[in-house]
Amino acid sequence: MWVSILVILYRTFIPFTIFRWPLGANGYHFFDKFFDTYYLFFEFLVALKWTNALARRTATGLFILRFSGAVLFELTKIRWLFVFAPNIFENFYLFYTIAKKWTRFETTSAKKLVIVLLIVGIPKIIQEYLMHFVYVDQTWNFIRDTFFWWLY
Repeated sequence: MWVSILVILYRTFIPFTIFRWPLGANGYHFFDKFFDTYYLFFEFLVALKWTNALARRTATGLFILRFSGAVLFELTKIRWLFVFAPNIFENFYLFYTIAKKWTRFETTSAKKLVIVLLIVGIPKIIQEYLMHFVYVDQTWNFIRDTFFWWLY
C-alpha cells in the first residue's frame, strides 16, 4: 500500500517541478513512460484471461502496438511515433472491462469491434497527435497557461 502512495505522490507532484525547472524534470518522462508500460502490462495479463477471443486478440495487438511504440521512442526519441502507436489499449481495456461488468454489451463481431475501436481510438489518436506532433514542446506550456495561469 505504501508503495502505491509513493508512486501516486511521485507521479502527481514531480511534473509540477517543470514549471520552476523546465529542463530539470526531463528524467521524469522516462519514468513516466516506464510506469505507464508497467501498469499496462498488468492490464494486458488480465486481458489474456478474457474468454472472448476477439476481445483478447484485439487487446493483445493493441498492447504490442503501444509497447513497440514506447520502446522505439526510447531508442530513437522520435516523438511522432506515438501518433502511430497510440495507447488505444488502455481505453479498449477500460471500455471492455466496464461493459462486461455493468452491461450486456459484448464485442462479438467485427462490426461491433470496429465501432468500439473508433469510439475509444479516435480521441486517443487526436490526443497523441496534438501532444507528440503538433505541440511537441508546447504541451506543458499549454497546460501551464490554461490551467495554472494564476501561478505566474
